[in-house]
Amino acid sequence: MIPSHLLLPSLLMAAASPAVADAGAQPAPAPAAEPQPAPPPETPAPGIALVNRSEENVITQASDAFGTSVGDETIGLYSGGNVRGFSAFAAQNVRIEGLYFDSQGAFSDAVRAGSSIQVGISALGYPFPAPTGIVDFALRRVGDKPVVSARTGLGDFLAPFVSVDAALPLGGSLDLNIGTAIEEFAYPDAADFWFVRYGGVMRWRPAEGVELTGFYSRYDYFDEEQTPVIFTAGAFLPRRIARNRFYGQDWADWAGHSQNFGGLAKLARGPWRVSAGLFSSRFTIDRFGANFFANTRPDGTAERQVLLGRDQRTQSYSGELLVEREFTEGPRRHRLLASARFRRVDDDLGGFVFRSLGPGTIDVADPLPEPDVTFGALTRDAIRQHTGALGYGMQWQGLGELNLGVQKTRYRKEVRAPGRASTANTDSPVLWNASAAITAINGIAIYAATTRGLEESGTAPSFAANANLTLPALRTRQIEAGLRWTLAKDVKLIAGLFDVRRPYFELDSDNVFRVLGDVKHQGAEISLTARPVPGLNVVAGAVLMRPRVTGEAVEQGRLGERPLGRVGTTLDLRLDYQPPAFDALSVDLGINYTGARAARIDNALFIPERAIVDLGGRYRFKLGRTPTVLRAQIANLTNTFGWNVTGGGGFQFIPSRRFNLSLSADF
Repeated sequence: MIPSHLLLPSLLMAAASPAVADAGAQPAPAPAAEPQPAPPPETPAPGIALVNRSEENVITQASDAFGTSVGDETIGLYSGGNVRGFSAFAAQNVRIEGLYFDSQGAFSDAVRAGSSIQVGISALGYPFPAPTGIVDFALRRVGDKPVVSARTGLGDFLAPFVSVDAALPLGGSLDLNIGTAIEEFAYPDAADFWFVRYGGVMRWRPAEGVELTGFYSRYDYFDEEQTPVIFTAGAFLPRRIARNRFYGQDWADWAGHSQNFGGLAKLARGPWRVSAGLFSSRFTIDRFGANFFANTRPDGTAERQVLLGRDQRTQSYSGELLVEREFTEGPRRHRLLASARFRRVDDDLGGFVFRSLGPGTIDVADPLPEPDVTFGALTRDAIRQHTGALGYGMQWQGLGELNLGVQKTRYRKEVRAPGRASTANTDSPVLWNASAAITAINGIAIYAATTRGLEESGTAPSFAANANLTLPALRTRQIEAGLRWTLAKDVKLIAGLFDVRRPYFELDSDNVFRVLGDVKHQGAEISLTARPVPGLNVVAGAVLMRPRVTGEAVEQGRLGERPLGRVGTTLDLRLDYQPPAFDALSVDLGINYTGARAARIDNALFIPERAIVDLGGRYRFKLGRTPTVLRAQIANLTNTFGWNVTGGGGFQFIPSRRFNLSLSADF
């Protein structure tokens, strides 16, 4: 269940400052210590449930603590919107089963089995990695027998949902996954909306080593009320208010859709592997509304404001052709790569109308009639980018591996604003990456890597003077080093140091969202996965980061050293225990701690540290011959109250304690 404001992070306030997310998302298994044969093209990503929804368990399927997404559950230190403090989604570092994809809208669960974050040692050997990590989506697959999975239940704040997904082997070499659902989503302030999702994946294997895949995914969402953003009149947090009550205007809502479709072709012949993908991604907001409380005073009184819009649309086409050739020379396996990528993005954004609704109070509902407005003309952003790349990898059995890559990219963005001459910016850098690992010590892999990238920065937040306009692509860089230590069969430790740098965007004194300096995120990350006793899975991790802003604005005292919303310390612990004597039952516990974060760009205010505790359980049984799982979870068990800060310094409170219940059956 995904709210539409998460479907396109670049269109929202949180996307403008993507590091404000607390936790979430999706890792991949680290490479083996010794060279291994390349898998056939139909092999799915490890750790992702293939068919049965009742078998999905994000804790038991996590390969490290950096973040895992399986089905509709996510755990870990990182998410696609927060990898080492930056957003892989906003940077457009996204792949579908290893192939380049420009993502504008989220996938339906009907086609998405899960996703992984390629970062640190997990990115070692990954073709052409990126400084802010890569999100790689795995599409659903079919097993030997047909399975129809039905789910129903209550999500956050008792929001109902029902879904049906089918995994159907159609005979011989043809498979089909298809699914649909209707769901309600409820926000922490009781704003809610309904959406439907539907889609499917078809795979055809006409010959050995050949796989052709086509997919279609869509969400349609309706009447999505928006949680107000609170801006205080000084260096103080808003006063604590009651949650689970809606204080905005219900006519300031969203409606639209998210759609993705495309195809992949993969061929393996002897030492050759050829992969190709062609994709379309679209996100629309047919009706747009955003509620704000401005100049909020300590007693909660404020000025109510609303931003309205229509027909916001972003559409992209993208794809990649990747050719790989492997050959063996004694204990060394060599890998040559050549890639050609493209993306074409067209955005129709803007034309907004701003209205003041008069004085109000942040925790008092005061509905007003919807004003009559005339919307302005839209601004067109057009992005064209083409990239050619060459890579080399070598694995030396018993010693280690080396990976090198170089990319030449041509980037152009043109902006056509109403009543103004069109403007354009271009860039044509040479980018490169290099990594090496030593695996000569039994059970230990030591690695180091450096990467250069050209990455998108999303769009300006809706409360900026340049609201929703696409920001320029920026050059980024990263260096890192660390180790993976397999202490025992079921105990794996990963530790690393990283240094990521890029230009820093925030609101200036004229309320324009633009570059104000440079930001560097230096820190350490640790992951421990273990099965210390039968039935117990442990996933634990920590990020100890020192985010800092540099530049003229900091030197002059107009900007603080701590970037807005970045968290320095994050600790995450997940436990899942399935008693061997009663394996029908399992219980799980999650504890996530986040340290203080800057709530103003001048660092005059910080949001305090906090810890969130989640408790859940699964009961497995059969309805006749049908495997069934009853899943229950209490999120934010202690009902901790806290604030998140958006780009530009606005505040929204975190969700209160809530109960989830679902029943999944695989027929």
